[in-house]
Amino acid sequence: MKYTIALSFILFSLMFISCKETKKTIKVSSNQFYSGEYEIKSLNGNELSRTLSFTIETSENKISGKTNCNNYFGTYTVSNANELKIGPLSATEMYCEEKVMKAERELFKAYNDSKTFSFDGKMLTLFNEDEALLIRAYKISK
Repeated sequence: MKYTIALSFILFSLMFISCKETKKTIKVSSNQFYSGEYEIKSLNGNELSRTLSFTIETSENKISGKTNCNNYFGTYTVSNANELKIGPLSATEMYCEEKVMKAERELFKAYNDSKTFSFDGKMLTLFNEDEALLIRAYKISK
């Protein structure tokens, strides 16, 4: 009788622990799918002639990147599956030629105006509150 009770307790404990671990694994893996480095292909609907990239670290809700002039970094939050809030962003304060600075300001405004996103496994697209395309970026690494 003692062995049956002890065995039942051990089996119940193992079942409880294994279910808890399964939930953790599912939560982590579903949150990690868009982590990685991205190359921006278009900004506000215009194809880019320069290479701009950024990195998303979903484990820490961080975004960082480099324009053709300054480095930037900040945080973001995702809610309701595809709602997005980026920022505030911080950046180094180097001054570059005006067309580079203009593109940088446009990028930071697009990040600030981003409200929703879509991700198909390779392409991340950010939209404003009117669902206008702001940034289209392709994933280039994990």
